[in-house]
Amino acid sequence: MTGILQQDKAKGPFLSRRREARCNEQKVCGYGLCESTGEESLSIEQGEVYCLNRSEHGALILIGNRVRTRQLIELHVAETRWEHSLNLYEVQWTKAVPVESHGHLFLAGCRLVLGASRYWSF
Repeated sequence: MTGILQQDKAKGPFLSRRREARCNEQKVCGYGLCESTGEESLSIEQGEVYCLNRSEHGALILIGNRVRTRQLIELHVAETRWEHSLNLYEVQWTKAVPVESHGHLFLAGCRLVLGASRYWSF
């Protein structure tokens, strides 16, 4: 996998894990994920995540529940007041972040699997 050459003022240039630059587009998004909890049972979870930044092929999100690596998560991103996009991401990594008022939240780096299906919300 190729990365982007970036400049750190203290350490000089380094190779990033990312393939493209991410834009800071901080917003609350709806999410949904399904998980098999047994042979015949399925758990569906829905809620909101805080999207810290996105790129053409990835996103960094802050979520209240731990997600697993390789788990698929569906994000509903508001593009305008009425228009939203549905994107399917695969979780690449997670990291617990202690937040005094909430306990632990989780950062998750996600790779786009299927994206930008637009829909209207009324």
